[in-house]
Amino acid sequence: MKLTVAKALKEKNKKLNQINKLWARLGENNSILEGNTREFNPEELLNQIKQETEGFIQLKTKIHNVCAPVREKIFRLSELKCLTRRLKSIDTKNGAVQTRYENSSARYVAHFSIGKIDQLVEDLENEIDQIQEELDQFNHTNYLE
Repeated sequence: MKLTVAKALKEKNKKLNQINKLWARLGENNSILEGNTREFNPEELLNQIKQETEGFIQLKTKIHNVCAPVREKIFRLSELKCLTRRLKSIDTKNGAVQTRYENSSARYVAHFSIGKIDQLVEDLENEIDQIQEELDQFNHTNYLE
């Protein structure tokens, strides 16, 4: 059965969640109090992790290969999201602000106002939405080999 990229990405996330679940079980069952019973066999868990990881690698490789035509868009989307998060974290205090520890105030001067940051973020989010729509279209119309 051929998978669309969209379904393959969902499957990849499921596989990653399963691997994380197995790692958590291994962490909980590797070292236990003497006399207690292990719920899961650590050797079997490690073997399952290796097997699931191999399938995860194969799926990621197939996704990576089929996404070559849109790889730059994928990278751009990721970096624009990062840029947006960073812009949102910029301190935009401006003017007199009461200090926490003393009965005094400090005067701040912001280079970028909250309005300017909001406009930059909005512009980036519009570009992100456009790229995401293009990637969604690609993901629903292309299949893994």
